[in-house]
Amino acid sequence: MLWSTDKRSQILQAAFKLFAQKGFFHTTVEEVAQEAGVGKGTVYGYFASKQEMLHQMLCFATDYYFDKFYEVMEGNGGLREKLETIAREHFRFFNRHKDVARVILFEHRHITDDLGDWLIQKEQRRINFLEETLRQAAEAGEIRPVDYQVAARMITGSLWNVGMELAISSFQGSERQMAGGIVDVIWSGLKKE
Repeated sequence: MLWSTDKRSQILQAAFKLFAQKGFFHTTVEEVAQEAGVGKGTVYGYFASKQEMLHQMLCFATDYYFDKFYEVMEGNGGLREKLETIAREHFRFFNRHKDVARVILFEHRHITDDLGDWLIQKEQRRINFLEETLRQAAEAGEIRPVDYQVAARMITGSLWNVGMELAISSFQGSERQMAGGIVDVIWSGLKKE
C-alpha cells in the first residue's frame, strides 16, 4: 500500500491530490495543510518548501513503484508470468494512484535537475535489470535472442505510455486483461503465424 496514516504520508497524499487537480504552481502550502488536516507549520516541519515537497513526493512514489518491480522480477516464475505480473502491478499502480500519475505527467517541468538525474538513473537501472533478465531468458531457451536493450526499452515504454493513458482517462477495463493483452503482443508479436 502506498499510503500510511502518519502525518508525512497524509501531507504527501494531500499534495498529490491538489497538485493533480490545480497544478504545482497554483497550489499553496496552506491548501496542502488544510487538505491534510494539519497546520501549515506541520507541513514546514516535514518539508522546507513546496519544491522539496514535490521532490519527496516523487521519491516516495518512485521508490514504492520500483520496489514492487524488483520484488516481482526477482521472484519465482517464468519470464512471461513475470511480465504479466509487472504489467498488472504497473496498471494497478496507475489506476489506483491516478493523482500520482497525473503529477508525474503534468508537473514534470517543476522537477529539478538533481531529481531528474536521480529519476533517469533509477529508470536506467530498471532497464539494465530487465535487459539482463531478457538475456538470461534467451540463454535458458525461453525467448529468442534479440537486442535486449531495445526489448527492455520497448517493454518499459509501452507500460509507461498505457499507464499514463489510464491515469488521465476513465479506464473501465480489467488491469489483468490490459496486462495480458500487452504481454501477448510483446510475447507473440504482430506477425501472422
